[in-house]
Amino acid sequence: MILITFWFALHPVHVTLMSVEYSAEDKGFKIFIKVYYDDFLIDFKTLKGNHIVPDLLKTGGSSGAQIAEYLKQRVRLAIGKNELPLELLDFRLDDNELKMNLICRMKKDVKEVIVSNAILTDIYRDQVNLVIFNYGSFEEGVKLTPENREYRFIVKK
Repeated sequence: MILITFWFALHPVHVTLMSVEYSAEDKGFKIFIKVYYDDFLIDFKTLKGNHIVPDLLKTGGSSGAQIAEYLKQRVRLAIGKNELPLELLDFRLDDNELKMNLICRMKKDVKEVIVSNAILTDIYRDQVNLVIFNYGSFEEGVKLTPENREYRFIVKK
C-alpha cells in the first residue's frame, strides 16, 4: 500500500477538463476549462514571447490578460478554416485548480466545429485533455493527447 501511495505521489495525473456548450441566449459557445494550477504555471513558462508568469495567489495585476494570452496559444475553436475569437470571462483558483470561463460568439449555425486543446501537451507525454462538446441535442466527448490535439465535431441535430 505504501508503495502505491508513493508511486502516485511521484506520478501525478496529467489531465484537464474542457466543456464547450452552445448557448442560444449568448449566441455562441460557453467554454469551461479546468487545469491544475501547478501544471498551468509550468506550461505558461513555455509560451512563445516574453511573458511574466501570473501569480494568481496575489490580488490585482494583469492576471486576466496573461491567462487570455495563454489560452490564445493553447486553445482554438474553428468553423472550417475560420478561427473563432475566444474571450476570457472570468477565472478562479480553488484547491490548486485553475477554473476558467470563456465565451466564443458566432453569427450562424454550424455543422462542424474544430476544437483544439494543446494545454500541457508539450510538457507531459501522458497528458489527456478531455473535451465535452454540446450543441443543442448533440453531445460528444473526446480525449485529446499530445499526438492528437484537435477533434472535428460533426454536429448531428
